Amino acid sequence: MYQEVAFDPRCLSEFHYYGLLKERFGFESGRYVIAPVREWAKEAFKAAKASENLKPIRKKSITNFLNNLQRNKNQGYVILPTDRVHINAENWSDWCSKQVTHLAFNSVISETFADAIKYDDLIEGHAKWDLPPTIQINKTAAEISSQIGTLLRFGGDLLIVDQYFRLAANPVLVEIFKQLQCSHSINSITLVTSINTADPARVFNQEYTEIFEYIPKFSIVVAPAKYFHDRYVISDKGAIKSGHGFSEAIEQGAQADKLSIGLCGMLEATDTKGWVHRVIDEQKAEKIVLFNK
Repeated sequence: MYQEVAFDPRCLSEFHYYGLLKERFGFESGRYVIAPVREWAKEAFKAAKASENLKPIRKKSITNFLNNLQRNKNQGYVILPTDRVHINAENWSDWCSKQVTHLAFNSVISETFADAIKYDDLIEGHAKWDLPPTIQINKTAAEISSQIGTLLRFGGDLLIVDQYFRLAANPVLVEIFKQLQCSHSINSITLVTSINTADPARVFNQEYTEIFEYIPKFSIVVAPAKYFHDRYVISDKGAIKSGHGFSEAIEQGAQADKLSIGLCGMLEATDTKGWVHRVIDEQKAEKIVLFNK
């Protein structure tokens, strides 16, 4: 669901691109600017400062925003996934060209970069800029994990809330760990489920620890059945939800073969985290750490 966008910092010499950044990127918008934040902000600041098209008050708004962007560790617009290689480049165009060779972006926004999308293209509804509110996928481990994959690459702590998501014999969880072998981006995973696994420590060791080299801290919370209604995957940088969960299933030739996945707003994600803490605090569930090395 989430998209990685290369955004030419020189575009910040125009106010409409500043509006695009503020309105169409971040946790609830499904897109992030992918770049080393300090370098990107400095180049954007230089472009805005030198712009002859910006009125003084608008120029001040942009430069203040960019200054805060560099200072604020929790800014919600620009990130650089750990599996994007460190590239030394003289400018953004050079950096972007090398990154595209390493790993493609969902889209590139620029007035000058080859094959990039311009602001007018966005207004006309460019296909690469399309981000539907929900998508339908097959209930296969490959397709489900691919939708979780970008959140894994963005890093941080991951929370899976799905009452039917198993710890044992779960091909989706296997695919998640496979993806993490490349990036080592996730610090911890907490699984909240209603499925009570016998001897979960043994199961986790047998099915995951003994197989995968990199394992983040992993905890399980067994909550009462129907305590959580919708199913979520929540990270520091975004959240997705699915009414029918994130488990693989056998195809039956019905509409139920499809999963509908959509973005989850920050308020709902925060509220869901609060309910996880509450079910533990009220001793209706216990958080068990299965791996912490």
